[in-house]
Amino acid sequence: MQGLMGGRATSPCIGWLAALALLLGVCLTPHEASAQAKFPGTSSETESTAPTPVIPADLSPEAVDALVARLTDAEIRALLLAELRRRADERAAEDSLGADTLETVQARLRAMATTIERRVSRWADALAKIGNRRERVAERLGRAQSGATGMILAALSVLLSGVAAALAVIWACGFWRGWLSAPQSGSYWDRVVRSIALGLVEIAPIIAFVAATRAVAPLVAGSLGPLVDYVWIYHVGVSYSWAFIVISRRAFAPDAPEIRIAHLSDAAARSIHRLVRRAVMIGAGGWLVAGLSPTLGFGFPPALVIVALAGTGVAALLVGAAIRNHGRIRDALRAVMIDVDKTPGALARIAVAAGPVLLITYIAGAWAYWLAHWLETGTQRLDGPAGTLVLLLMMPILDRFGTELCRSLIPSTSPAALRYRDVLHGTWRTVLAIVAVFVIADLWGLDLYGLAKGEAAPRWADTAFDIAVTLLLAHVVWRLIRAALYTESVAGSGDAEDDPTASAASRLDTLIPLFRNVLLTILAVVVVMILLSSAGVDIGPLLASAGIVGIAIGFGAQTLVRDIFSGAFFLIDDAFRVGEYIELDQDLRGEVESISLRSLQLRHHRGPVVTIPFGELKSVTNHNRDWVIYKMSFRMEPDVDPQKFKKLVKKVGAEFMEHPEHGPKFIEPLKSQGVYMIDDDSAQVFRVKFKCKPRAQFVLRREIYHRLREVFAENGIGLARRKVEVVSSGGESAEELAAALPEEVAGPKPA
Repeated sequence: MQGLMGGRATSPCIGWLAALALLLGVCLTPHEASAQAKFPGTSSETESTAPTPVIPADLSPEAVDALVARLTDAEIRALLLAELRRRADERAAEDSLGADTLETVQARLRAMATTIERRVSRWADALAKIGNRRERVAERLGRAQSGATGMILAALSVLLSGVAAALAVIWACGFWRGWLSAPQSGSYWDRVVRSIALGLVEIAPIIAFVAATRAVAPLVAGSLGPLVDYVWIYHVGVSYSWAFIVISRRAFAPDAPEIRIAHLSDAAARSIHRLVRRAVMIGAGGWLVAGLSPTLGFGFPPALVIVALAGTGVAALLVGAAIRNHGRIRDALRAVMIDVDKTPGALARIAVAAGPVLLITYIAGAWAYWLAHWLETGTQRLDGPAGTLVLLLMMPILDRFGTELCRSLIPSTSPAALRYRDVLHGTWRTVLAIVAVFVIADLWGLDLYGLAKGEAAPRWADTAFDIAVTLLLAHVVWRLIRAALYTESVAGSGDAEDDPTASAASRLDTLIPLFRNVLLTILAVVVVMILLSSAGVDIGPLLASAGIVGIAIGFGAQTLVRDIFSGAFFLIDDAFRVGEYIELDQDLRGEVESISLRSLQLRHHRGPVVTIPFGELKSVTNHNRDWVIYKMSFRMEPDVDPQKFKKLVKKVGAEFMEHPEHGPKFIEPLKSQGVYMIDDDSAQVFRVKFKCKPRAQFVLRREIYHRLREVFAENGIGLARRKVEVVSSGGESAEELAAALPEEVAGPKPA
């Protein structure tokens, strides 16, 4: 089985392979399309009873007297019998609910074992005495007008007529098969449509086969003799098995990889289809051979044994395949249940690890369940085991269908579209899982909806069902809200000089968290009210009390209301956003780190976080909007030429505009504004300015200052030092006055 899975490219189909094969092989006994059908002669006797009169819904003493007056004695006895039986059934139901479950199961298993032992003993005795049925067989064969040879030839003519009709249809549909196997595009929907159309084309030969055999069989009925009763068994066995093989061929597409829907390699598709076909052949062969036994007069015990052996053979085949490919089954489950981009949960890891064991256990359990009922009653109890496996087989197909449907509804690949698509796909999977649970329970005879919402449903089940539905819908709504109001955290480190290019959040990024919290609060309140109402709590007084409490809180929390309304108006005016650097007064400034309903938090560039209620805000200076003009002053010597200064500044400005790191930060280059002021006779104050992006000025001013000092030094221009010149009233200079001072005051004279 080297090519059974074909590596990691395989899909979860190998995990569901056992489901399809078990259904095809073990349950290929579709007696008139019923999974509960029996072989003729095994049905229980039925009893006929007289019609029971109907009791009116509304009874009064007069109505009771009138009803009794017009009823006959037989009708009264029937009515009394129905009422007694109803009470007995209710009492039995109460007793069964009160009885110990383990004891009930043990009693049922003992009764089943006793019945199986008795029936098997009877079958063994019948098989041991099968030679005594020679006369019965001869009598059946004697019905053939042309003898045994003519019967065989007539059966072959029926078979050949069906085969000829099927081959004719296959030849006529050859063009369509070739055209449908060559897709025009590689899209998923094109493959789906072509696979379905090709499946319908391949079912046409089956229809032709059945129609031809059914048409020819009456013509040779005399020669067929006892095989006339076998024709319907033959039709069912051949047509159903052939149809299942067609379904398998279209699901795995071993002959048409261009339209294959499942993620399978060519080798894996061929291997899986061969395994399914082998299981179908075993089941169909057992059904056809078993049907010959009662038809030719050998009785039903051989037929029952042959079907049991065929079903056991199919189960053994599937269990063996699952054991040999347990590693590939685990890989397929991992590909479906674990997203490579996310950390797998504990439940997913456990399911992947235990998947092969659970699959093998389920196949064995389904076989034991089917075989026990087959041996006990001769009925095919396959609704639960086979139906569950078929549904599990359909789950990956339906999941892929939902994925492609979401991709078609939201074709965009933007982050917002991907979020919506993820929500839709998650909702699809949730609904699919819920529907699967209800369908599986119904297949096993358990009406979950009736147990929860039926007339006889207990109060706690009704309440639990309503709560589960409410929480599920709330979860879906909240996921949609999060997808629609999604934003990433953009709060910076708080150090504007270390991170001057940190982009501020957009206005929506600031408002979205507030909207999301408000909607979450509203959703939580609505959900709590619905849950309380589902639990039987009268929420009318609660709502009235909440209104009164709200009014009282409003009067007592005027400051809180002021803060909330002030914040709302500040946000409407777009005064600041998360991530922006603002200044509230000379000592209170920083980066907006977060915004709540009543306050904002500022992160000072030295680290502290300050929380300010909106109601205390008077004016806001925002340093992050659009652009910034920054001006720098330089005290130069009095003899510095302003034109030379301007040329040097212009040269430095051109250098910064071409700088790969700092150039993109500028909006307008560095330029000189000339002499700004004269500081007495000791210096000229020049001023330069530049226009840049918000918060880039902190780095640019540092780099510009260092570069200008280097350029001034290279060109012999020095910065003026601050100095004070003292002149006495007599006209002496400071040096002369210092020389006249005593030595102890003036200090030692220089050598």
